[in-house]
Amino acid sequence: MTITAEDGTLGRADAAALALTCARAGLSTRGVTLLRDFANAVYHLPAEGAVVRLAQASPGRLDRLAVSVRVTRWLADQGFATVRPLEVRQPVAAEGYLATFWRYEAHVGPRPEPGDLGALLRRLHELPPPPFELPVHDPFGPVRRAIGASLVLGDDDRDWLLRRCEDLAEAYYERVRFALPYGLVHGDAHRGNLIRGARGLLLCDWDSVCAGPRETDLIPTLQGVRFGLTGRQRADFSRAYGCDLTAWEGYPVMRDMRELQTLTAVLRNGHRDRRAREELRHRLDSLRAGDDRPWHPF
Repeated sequence: MTITAEDGTLGRADAAALALTCARAGLSTRGVTLLRDFANAVYHLPAEGAVVRLAQASPGRLDRLAVSVRVTRWLADQGFATVRPLEVRQPVAAEGYLATFWRYEAHVGPRPEPGDLGALLRRLHELPPPPFELPVHDPFGPVRRAIGASLVLGDDDRDWLLRRCEDLAEAYYERVRFALPYGLVHGDAHRGNLIRGARGLLLCDWDSVCAGPRETDLIPTLQGVRFGLTGRQRADFSRAYGCDLTAWEGYPVMRDMRELQTLTAVLRNGHRDRRAREELRHRLDSLRAGDDRPWHPF
């Protein structure tokens, strides 16, 4: 099997895992194309009208991916605008990887705006509770694990990040009083996880879905000034959702937490991706200096 990227170059060499997981799901890999390779490898299966998300197996990840599939099936039944998993038994494991399979949605039209996301999150948070248990929001676990596993951090940076986690965890658990109800949250809600498809706007990437404070889904956009969002875009988002958290007393703590959480992917990929390594250094220098210099999205 030959895997090509959209620009025609060879993709990553996870061909064995991809072939096995697709075979076990009964899906053809004919004409497979690599769409993205960062936190997960994402492949288009044109013969099936499907997308495969291939993630490295790690403790607890199989259960989390199973939840993401179950939640999105339930959301689709509720009429919510989500990407839809294929009706195959999944996740599928092979060669140290886990695969999930989704209906392919080609992006059409202009890039979604933060206001679009705000309206969609309002509808998500207004849904009734799902009729099954969700994992509990773990605000510091993923970034702590990424810090511990990183192959590019020096001891000084590692120690600083772990201390920063401790300081923010103390502030979070002792001082933050939530203004919004507790319930189903996407867990990584930013406009990069919106697709404008033929069926309209769809919310994707449900790997972090959980039960937690609803503020969790609003902070990424408000913190998005780091990634070039304007004051108008952030205001449009808050207006569409119906709540502006920037004056809330818990906002600074959760904003700083989100900044740490954005390091997770670059920590995991810095050893194999020069751009990720350079961006990690850039963000660390900014955090340690306490400045607000712009960051580069991935």
